[in-house]
Parts: sequence; structure tokens; C-alpha cells
Amino acid sequence: MFLALEVGDARDLTQFSRLLWQRKVSHHIGWQDERQLVLVAEPTQIALTKELFLQWQGGEVLPAAEDSSSIGGYVKVGALWSSFSRALGSAPLTLILILACSLLWLLAPLERPTSLTLALMFPDFSRGTGTIVLSRVLESFTLGQLLAMLTPALLHAGILHLVFNMSWVWELGRRIEIMQGTLTLAIAMVVIAFSSNTIQYLWGGGTNFGGMSGVVYGMFAYIWMWQLFDPRRGLRLPASLIIFMVGMLIVFTWLELDMIANAAHLGGFLTGMVYGAVLATISRIRRAVVTGAL
Repeated sequence: MFLALEVGDARDLTQFSRLLWQRKVSHHIGWQDERQLVLVAEPTQIALTKELFLQWQGGEVLPAAEDSSSIGGYVKVGALWSSFSRALGSAPLTLILILACSLLWLLAPLERPTSLTLALMFPDFSRGTGTIVLSRVLESFTLGQLLAMLTPALLHAGILHLVFNMSWVWELGRRIEIMQGTLTLAIAMVVIAFSSNTIQYLWGGGTNFGGMSGVVYGMFAYIWMWQLFDPRRGLRLPASLIIFMVGMLIVFTWLELDMIANAAHLGGFLTGMVYGAVLATISRIRRAVVTGAL
């Protein structure tokens, strides 16, 4: 979804929400810190939402009293189910991952840690000392710790963090899954998540991090390498998107903001590059052996 409005006070937006539904604007209103965020389903609805808010605020327009504010009257359930079924059929892992991250955002938020949040965080192999003794880690290493090296990617802090990452997961993960299959995407995500989380832990020196952005950068680099090393396989990205993603990686790394897991971004990006380049090169060599042409 796309951010349309930020309302800095605690005013009741129930009637404004009714007005939006009556104007066929699909939306979600939630809290982040001390602000109310109005998110809309389509970027084309942002301008209309802002205009309606100003009119509603000034008393120029109100929702129809006899009309219901229920979402059910404005959503075609059949069309939604049809879209969901198509997405589940073409990119099931991508969709399931988005649903899992969304559920964990409710049950295990990073900004308000629960017991589940703590259980899914990266294991502290230094045991609070800041020094990792590899021999001790290997002696007591468990399957649970191995899984916990992956699960921080599923945790998110705030609705904007979640929506931003899930938008990219859908855009990039779906491309890989449709072109190369669910198993290939699953293996790529595990490799990238393991690498990016571990690099963030070792570089950042703590376990309080999470988010799918490292995996997103890894998927981006993975697709980019296939585009460079074996373009016949059909994985491609627009040049503008490549410039944007690389530019944002450089800017975030340069700024070194504490709230951003830069090591996970960079680790995921480099892992995706190496992993994608190796697989794409193998694919191209195999085709050359079979057909005699690169």
C-alpha cells in the first residue's frame, strides 16, 4: 500500500474512513509512533485522498448517513478471491512469505518485542560478552539456533517497514518464482537470509535487528546477475530500477543510520550477486554443452 496522509493528532478518522470507502478508495488507517497513517491501495488514489481529507476537515463534504462504512459493500469478494487464487497458483511461496511476515508483524513486532519476537531474533553466540568463541558455539549448536539465524528476516518494525519490504518481496520474489520455480526461490531466500543476517550480527554486534530488506537486496542482485550472465533465461529488471536500488544502497551505507541494517543490505546484495552469477554461469555453460551455443 502507499502512504497518502500523516495525521499528527489523535482525531477520530472513522467518518473520514467511511467517506473513503464510499468514494471507492481502498485504504488502511493505522498508528505509527504518535501519528495516524492513511495508506491507500493505489498510487493514483493519493491525490484524491488528500483532497477529500481537506474537504472533510473543513466540513465541505461528509459521508452519506444512510451508507455503511463496512468494507464489505465496496469490495468484490469474488474478484478478490480470484486474484488471490491466481497469485497462490503462480507464486505460492512469495504470497505465503508476505502473509507470514504480516502475521508476525502483529504477533512479534520489533518495536514492541514479545516473547515470540525474542525467540525469533538472531542467537547471541557471544553470550553477552561481545566475544565469540567458535569452539564453544560448535559444541552447543542446535537446530533451533540454525533456524533463528534465518527468522530475523521475518520480523518488522512498523507498518511502513512492513509494507515497503513486502512490496519488493512481491515484485522480486514473484519474478524468480514464476521464471525458475518455487524450490529455486526457497533455496535462494535461505542462502541470502542466512548470509545477510549473519553479516549484520557480526558487523553490528547485536541481535536487535530484523526485516526482509537484506533478502530483498539479495533477490535484486540475484536477478540482475542472471540478466547479465544468462539473459536468455528471461530474468530481467528495468535499468531505472537497477540504478535506483544500487543508488539507495550506496546512500544508506554512506549515511550509516542506526535504524537501518546496512550490513544486512550489503551482505544480502553481495550474496545475491555471487549466488546469481554462479548459477547463471553454470546455466549458460550447460546450454552451451547441449546446444553448442552460449
